Amino acid sequence: MKVVITLFKYFTKRARLLAYTLLLLTLCSPALGESPYSWYVFNIPPFGSESKGGIGYDLVNAYFEAGLKNKIVVANPARWAIDMTDPNNTTFCTSGSWKLPNTDHRVYSDSILNTVDYGVAVRPALYQKLSNNGQTRIVSIVDVINSTRSGGQMLVLKGRPVFGEMGRIIENSKHRGGNNIAYMTGSEGPISMLKMASISNRNVDSVLIFPEEFPIFSAAQPNHPLRYLTLSEGSNFAPIRASCPDTKEGRVIISKINKLLNNGLRTVAFNLFQQVLPNIKEIREQAVLNQLCIKNNSCKDPLIAD
Repeated sequence: MKVVITLFKYFTKRARLLAYTLLLLTLCSPALGESPYSWYVFNIPPFGSESKGGIGYDLVNAYFEAGLKNKIVVANPARWAIDMTDPNNTTFCTSGSWKLPNTDHRVYSDSILNTVDYGVAVRPALYQKLSNNGQTRIVSIVDVINSTRSGGQMLVLKGRPVFGEMGRIIENSKHRGGNNIAYMTGSEGPISMLKMASISNRNVDSVLIFPEEFPIFSAAQPNHPLRYLTLSEGSNFAPIRASCPDTKEGRVIISKINKLLNNGLRTVAFNLFQQVLPNIKEIREQAVLNQLCIKNNSCKDPLIAD
């Protein structure tokens, strides 16, 4: 609950008023009736939580107001990946998620927003080593992985994809002796991993996280010892899209969501996303750049082969 309360401190009064205003503008069209599918929301702040707060809930509430009501299911990435790729599971839609391979049985919305690629939270000694005593803010994932040969392990959230070059490097490194990469599922997702890394005797030196997750953790745990570094391989982005089973009802729901997005909901979601990004120039600029491809619907899905 504390993490969720902290999350909403990042949503300024102005941003909340803008969100509510735009939501009211989007909800003037006729309702479709209740959705036949439940809604999946990630259990990862700032997109969701067990305590019903986050961007995912804002999206679902907009869908509800448009008439697409059903229960909300909070899912971790591992469950999400399994259920999304199961052609026999036609019970749910997602508030927003990446487009996965082997999901031809599902239909996706236009892009809602684009994520900024992964960075890494590290313990003080590793920070001094990788950053050259704070002089360098951008490091290579290769150096982070190599540090696990003589130091603590690197934690990655189980079930959450890593994109592009960074994903290939991590995947190849798992098969080389000496590297210590561990996958973890926690009740608070990356927040659980960061809590573990904050404890000096847990043999964890680094955690792969999205940049928006670090300030949320820092606000809830202000005395933690971790430092954040941007990764040089982090040039990819991945559109977040709503998703439903590829049925008549599912296609109608996605069509309705696309109209909501084009009538202001996409702007609401992106403004909320900007509110939770860390105050790091490169990251904030990358977020704006990543969002540009939405204007001509040219956003590519990195997990889907061309």
